[in-house]
Amino acid sequence: MRKFTFWAVALAVLVIVAFNVQGWLVLARTSRVLEKELGDRLQAVATTLATVLAGRFDTPGSERLLVSVMEENGLFNLYIVNDRLEYAVNLRNKELVGQSDPCLELDMTEILATFSGLPTQSRLYEAGGYYLKSAYAPLEDGEASVVAVLGVEADATFFSVLTGFRNSLLLVNVLSLLAITAVVLVSVGFARHALRLERAASRANTLALMGQMSAAVAHEIKNPLGIIRAAAERLKKRYGAKGDDETFDYIQEEVDRLAGVVSNYLGVGTSRPGETEPLDMDEVVNGVIGDLRHQAEKKNVELSASLDDLPRVVGNRNEIRQVFLNLVLNGIQAQPDGGRLEVSAGVERKRGKEWVVVWVRDQGPGIDKKVLNRVFEPFYTTKEKGSGLGLFVVKRIIEAHRGRVLIGSGRIQGFKDSSGGVGSSDQARGTTVEVRLPV
Repeated sequence: MRKFTFWAVALAVLVIVAFNVQGWLVLARTSRVLEKELGDRLQAVATTLATVLAGRFDTPGSERLLVSVMEENGLFNLYIVNDRLEYAVNLRNKELVGQSDPCLELDMTEILATFSGLPTQSRLYEAGGYYLKSAYAPLEDGEASVVAVLGVEADATFFSVLTGFRNSLLLVNVLSLLAITAVVLVSVGFARHALRLERAASRANTLALMGQMSAAVAHEIKNPLGIIRAAAERLKKRYGAKGDDETFDYIQEEVDRLAGVVSNYLGVGTSRPGETEPLDMDEVVNGVIGDLRHQAEKKNVELSASLDDLPRVVGNRNEIRQVFLNLVLNGIQAQPDGGRLEVSAGVERKRGKEWVVVWVRDQGPGIDKKVLNRVFEPFYTTKEKGSGLGLFVVKRIIEAHRGRVLIGSGRIQGFKDSSGGVGSSDQARGTTVEVRLPV
């Protein structure tokens, strides 16, 4: 469909461009033809009149003949230039007789060529609102010597019509340009809309597939988890009933948490959180840091947290815990040769609404800006053994809690969030993830 749209738009643009180019070609060709016809007519008049005069342009009857020819042929001017390059006759402006004129200098090349015995034509030129063209013929005496040059000048009235045609073409060109712009903009809009629909359909198909896969995986995992939990309860009754060893309780708690994670992935396509309660974010995040500290030490990654006196948020404990487990694990795995991961938090007020904001910053290599836009897509991963669901689940959970997730990397001045928004980051390297939850 997009390919068809592209070719249809390209064809429409080519037709419009071809139409406009053809108009200019017709204008240029018409102008050349009419100018040539005018020049040929003037040259014929000049040559014929020069033959009739036979070099006698200063006799009493010659002026009457010149005036008659000028009127009958609708000439703008008729004049004779002597061998001193001065007007010997100028019917339009008799005051110039015996003088030279700047207009003669414009056609000096043609006049000098005519003195050599060849009739010539000038180029079309504009003077005082007129479009004029001249033709020259030699005036010879009885010994076939050129004694003067006869010039006939006419107004190219057709050129004013062509000027109107040219102005119309310019208007058509402007309208065509606007039409092309409109066609391109509309086509781009349609293409973007179609792309969004295609992505939405792809995402819907992906979520449906994930739902089926999650249901199968959950079924296969929950049964062994139930057996492990039951075994832990029996072990506690047999060996830990009289002691204070917390290991038995820890096994049961982690089994329950893992069951919750499985249920969370099972509901990955839903838009509502599970059972909610007021949450102490200090407790949730510090609990995640404590659980993963040993794993960070194995990777030589220093974990630090700065979370003091944060207001409570309403959310599902296991889901919010899963968010920070995913983010901190990502930060640890991004630094296989050691480094530092810092979790900090604060409270911000925007548009009358208060937010708890948690930043997870690592010192890893960062994310290439070419793939930064795709990190929230399901099944997209740059890890060799990654599932591509970690950040997708983070995004789903936070948005289900009416929050936002933003991510920035390297020297990119800005976060890319799950809804296309932009935040700010001054990190020189590594990756920063920002989680916003409403108080």
